[in-house]
Amino acid sequence: MSATIMEAPMPSTPRLHASALLLAGVLACAGCSAAMPSPPSTVGDGFPGTCLPSELSWPSDFLESLPGESEAIGGTIVGLRLEWVDSDFVWRLRSADTRVDMFGERVDDPAFGRESLVDVRTLEVITTGETELTEAEQQMNGSSAYSAAQLSGEEYPSPLIVEMARVMEDGSPAWRLTLCDTATNEMTVTTLG
Repeated sequence: MSATIMEAPMPSTPRLHASALLLAGVLACAGCSAAMPSPPSTVGDGFPGTCLPSELSWPSDFLESLPGESEAIGGTIVGLRLEWVDSDFVWRLRSADTRVDMFGERVDDPAFGRESLVDVRTLEVITTGETELTEAEQQMNGSSAYSAAQLSGEEYPSPLIVEMARVMEDGSPAWRLTLCDTATNEMTVTTLG
């Protein structure tokens, strides 16, 4: 009695190469960026006893130039927050962004935005991702983030803006700013139309 050994057909070479490339691309992108952690429920939550990181980039210094210089920002800045993440301070930046379809064509979607965590010293991107903008964030008529920062009273060494958020105030979008007294860590909140 003899056994017949049958060989399985080999996949075509182009298909094998394409599959290998696709798998390699997926595996390579799996580590492209860290996952975006959820923001703390309260401004200043988890701060290590101070709201003043060493060598900090102050919002009133970087808000005007950052949109044209960093991949952290898609377009108009609509919010920022100082956070303590993985034993270090970061800025969480929110901005409007442009959605494109699978053909690269622009899709009108005012709720489409970008959220990024950046280093407080260098403003280097730690992670970035898509986000949905709130109603107030979609309506950027009025003052820009930079203008609101200039009107806030932020000045070295105190107070420091630790959050800028777009909110609806009496039916109109406004900036809600949280400032921290860097000597006492006391937070104050103000709203600018």
